Amino acid sequence: MLVLPEKYYLDHFNEFIAYIEQHCRALLLTQHVQFINGFKQLEHNAQCMLVRVINRRGVFVTPSKLNYTEIANSQEQLTHLTELGFLRPVTETDVPEFIFTLNKAQLITLLQAQNIVFKKSAPKGELLSLSQSLDTQIIATDPMLAEIKVKTFTQDWQYLLFLFFGNVSSALDKFSMRDLGVLKTRNKTQQEGARFSQLEEAQSAYFFANTLLIVGNMNGEQLLTLADSPEILQAPEGILAKEYAANLWYSLGTALLPLNHQKALSFWKISSHQKAQERWIRETYKVDKPTAKKALEKIIADPQDDELSLFAFDFYQRKFNQVKLSVRTQRLRENSHKILIDEVYKDRVEVGVKRFYESQNEIDALKDINSIQDAPNQSITAYRTENRLFRALFGLTFWTLLFNEAERATGSEFDRRPRLVRENGLYAELGEQVEACLTIFTQKNKGQSDPKEAIKYLTHIATRHYGQPNGIFRWNSKMLEVLTMFLRHADGECVAHHLRAMAQNYQGLKDGYPDLMVVDGTQLRFEEVKAPGDQLRANQLVSIDALQNAGFNVGVCQVEWCYNPQQAYVVVDVETTGGCNPGHRITEIGAVKVVNGEVVDSWSSLINPERRIPHFITRLTGISNDMVRDAPLFCEVVDELERFMLNSIFVAHNVNFDYGFFKLEYARLERTLSMPKLCTVREMRKYYPGSKSYSLGNLTKEYGLSLDNHHRALCDAQAAAELLIMVNEKKQVA
Repeated sequence: MLVLPEKYYLDHFNEFIAYIEQHCRALLLTQHVQFINGFKQLEHNAQCMLVRVINRRGVFVTPSKLNYTEIANSQEQLTHLTELGFLRPVTETDVPEFIFTLNKAQLITLLQAQNIVFKKSAPKGELLSLSQSLDTQIIATDPMLAEIKVKTFTQDWQYLLFLFFGNVSSALDKFSMRDLGVLKTRNKTQQEGARFSQLEEAQSAYFFANTLLIVGNMNGEQLLTLADSPEILQAPEGILAKEYAANLWYSLGTALLPLNHQKALSFWKISSHQKAQERWIRETYKVDKPTAKKALEKIIADPQDDELSLFAFDFYQRKFNQVKLSVRTQRLRENSHKILIDEVYKDRVEVGVKRFYESQNEIDALKDINSIQDAPNQSITAYRTENRLFRALFGLTFWTLLFNEAERATGSEFDRRPRLVRENGLYAELGEQVEACLTIFTQKNKGQSDPKEAIKYLTHIATRHYGQPNGIFRWNSKMLEVLTMFLRHADGECVAHHLRAMAQNYQGLKDGYPDLMVVDGTQLRFEEVKAPGDQLRANQLVSIDALQNAGFNVGVCQVEWCYNPQQAYVVVDVETTGGCNPGHRITEIGAVKVVNGEVVDSWSSLINPERRIPHFITRLTGISNDMVRDAPLFCEVVDELERFMLNSIFVAHNVNFDYGFFKLEYARLERTLSMPKLCTVREMRKYYPGSKSYSLGNLTKEYGLSLDNHHRALCDAQAAAELLIMVNEKKQVA
C-alpha cells in the first residue's frame, strides 16, 4: 500500500508553483506574483500551514481546528499568516456568504443568539432564510464569528488553479490521487505548456468559467443583477473563453426564463451554444415569425454547426414549407428495416439485436447441407461499437500529431484531451501531416484496399501507448480486434474520407455513431438500433450522414417486441453460505435450460465455497461442510457452465440474488458476467396476479407444481422453470 510522505502537500504545492512559473509567467498579474513571492519568503512551518489553509474548502477557516502534528507551533503560524495578510477577520460584508456555509446546528445556534422564534424541527432551507433576513451588522459581532478567519487570496489562488487545470473545479488533491495510483496522468513531455498564449485570453476564460460556476447557486435577485452587469456581455477572448461564454449565456438564459423572458432570449441569442440557438428560435417563432425565419435562413445558408443546421432545416421545412414529417421521422421510415426481438431485451435492445444476427448462424447451420455445400461461408458477426470504434481509430491514427508534434500538445500532465482536440483545430493546424497519416488507409493490392500497413501501424501505436489517458477513447482489450475486423472489411478510401472529416471537425463528429457494426460474410454495415418510441437524435443524424457521405453502408434497425419461443432460457438457482454480500459464497448451482416451453437440458454441481457453512444454513439446505469439501471450486466449473448458458436469458426466482452471486464469483476471477435477466417473481406477479405470497414454496403449492427437495439448487431451478413455462404460455396467447 502506497503511503504519502509526511509533508506531501508542500511537495505538491511547490511542484504546482514551479509549473506556473515555468509556463505561465506571462499570464500573471501583479497580485499573483506577489502571492507566490509572499509564499516563498515564509519560513518552512509557515509555508506548511499556508498550504494546509489553501487546501481547506471555502473562504472561511476556523484556526482553532487547524492543529497539525507535523507543523511546529500551528497556532503561532496562523497568527503570523494573519499578520502578513494571508488571513483576516470576518467583516459585515462577509456575513451573507458565511451564513450559507453553516450547517443546521450552527444556524439554530445563530438564530437562538438573536432571539428569533422558530421550530428546531424546521428544514434547513427555512432556517437559512430566517438567518439571511437578520441584520448583517449585528451578526458580524456574534461570538461565533470571532474566531473565524477569511482567506484573502481566494480569487488569486483560483486563477492559478485555472491556469494549471483549465477549469474551476479541480484542486491540488489530484496530485495526491496521482501519487497514490488512484488517478493516472499523462507522462510529462516537452509538449507541456500554457493553455493560453496571452494574458487577456486567460483572464477572459477565467471570468466566464468562474461566473458559470456560481450561476447555479444564485437566487432570482442575484441573477437579474448579473444579467444587467455590463461585464457579463464582454466579448470572450480565445477559444476556451468562447466555449465558457457560450455555456454561461445559455445557462443564464435558462435560469432567467421564468424571471424575465426577454432577458433570457437576449442571452440565448448571443450564445453560440447549439441548444441556446435552438431555444431562441423556438421562442422567437412564437411571437415574431419573420425574425425567426430570417435566423433560420441565415443558419441554412452558412452552417457553422451540423446539429444546429439540421435543426434549422427541419424547423424551417415544417413551419414555413408545411412539411408534416420531421427529418428524423423521415429517416426512420426511409432508411430502416424492422426485426422482431424477444421483449426480455427491453432494457438491452442493442444486445438483443446483436444476438439476433448471430443466431442466424445457428439457424443456417441447421439447413440442409446439400443446399449450401457450394456456397461460401456467410457467417454474421456483430459488434457493439457506438462511439468507441471511430474515437479509437481517430485517436490511434493521429496520436503522434496530437501528443508529440503539436505545439503545446497538453497543458499539464493532468490534461487528458490534447489541445488540438479541445480547440477542434487538428486539420487547420497540421493539415499536411494529417493527409500523410491517411495514406496508410488508401494503399492498394491488386486494385483492392490493403489494410495490412494500417493494422500494423495502429497495433504499434496501441502497444506503445496502451493505458495512457488521452481524453478521446477508453482503452479496451478487444479494441484492436474490432479495429482489425473493421479495416479488413472496409474500403480504405472510405476510412480516410471519414477520418479527414473528423480531423476537420472532431467536436461535431465525436459521437452519435451507430450502435452496431455488422460483418455479414464479406460485407460491412453499420446499424443504429431503435426500440419502439425511440427517435434519432440530431447528433446521430449528423454522424450517420458523415458515414454515408464517406461511402459506408449505414441503416436504422427498428425493433418490435415479441415473444420468441425459440429463445433459450437458463433457469438458475444457487444455494449459498448466507446473504448476498462479498463475504458469502456459492455452495451449489442448479440450472435448467428451457426452449419452446420445454425443459431440454439441465446442469448442477455442488461448489466448494472455500469457507465454512453456518449450521443454520446446513439445517435449511441440507448441504454440509463434508459434502462440499471435495466439490469443485467455482473457477473449475465456470467454463462448462458458461457454455451451458451461452446465448440464453438468465432466469431465477428473485433473479438479482442469484445473478448477484454469479457476478461476485466472476469478479473474483477478474471476469465479467453480462447476460439479460428475467425474474419469475416479477413475471408471476404480472401474469398471475392475486397470490398472497410469491415465494417459490407458495407458488408451487398454489399451482400444484413439484418441489420435493426445497432449498436444493436443481430442485428449486426445476420449479422456477415450471413457473417460467406458465408465464411464457400467457405471453404466447397475448
